[in-house]
Amino acid sequence: MKMQSVLTVAALAAGAMLTAADIQLPKPQISGGAPLLTTLARRSTNRNMDGKALSKQQLSDLLWAANGINRPDGKRTAPTAMNKQEISLYAVLPDGAYRYEPTTHRLVEVAAEKSRLDNNASVVIVLVADRDKQPGEKWAAVDCGFVGQNIYLYCAANNLATVFKGSFNADNLKKLLKLEKNQVPMFIQPVGFPK
Repeated sequence: MKMQSVLTVAALAAGAMLTAADIQLPKPQISGGAPLLTTLARRSTNRNMDGKALSKQQLSDLLWAANGINRPDGKRTAPTAMNKQEISLYAVLPDGAYRYEPTTHRLVEVAAEKSRLDNNASVVIVLVADRDKQPGEKWAAVDCGFVGQNIYLYCAANNLATVFKGSFNADNLKKLLKLEKNQVPMFIQPVGFPK
């Protein structure tokens, strides 16, 4: 009986652990930074990036700013129509593709293959809508706009370049990210250091 309890606890602990390829992000730095009006004055689209990697802290802060949890009730930094929270973020890095899990603030590997959606970006954020949660394409597009603007503001405050794109190969992205039938890639947003 004692051995069975030990084995049960060990199995539960193993299931709760991250896989070797998952990335536990550091706690986001949510204070300080540039003042809002200064950030708005700096906000711009910049496609010219140098390909250098973001630090783990920068990636953590970027994803939290984009659509992280900022209140005890689980609500996010970006609003959604009727609080459907249908937008998921995927981070495509040079070493693979990951789904951002805001509740645990970690990246879960979905593809280990090397993939560069943008040769010069440090990361490409893919905004994916869940049609089961929000069937209205208009609302999903609006909600993606909120997330995209949060990314723009984070980049402006931290001297990073970004561009919000609606032109990409959706079928290839669905395969790379192993999306379900109800999941639709809506936009991509490369982020990196400006050249």
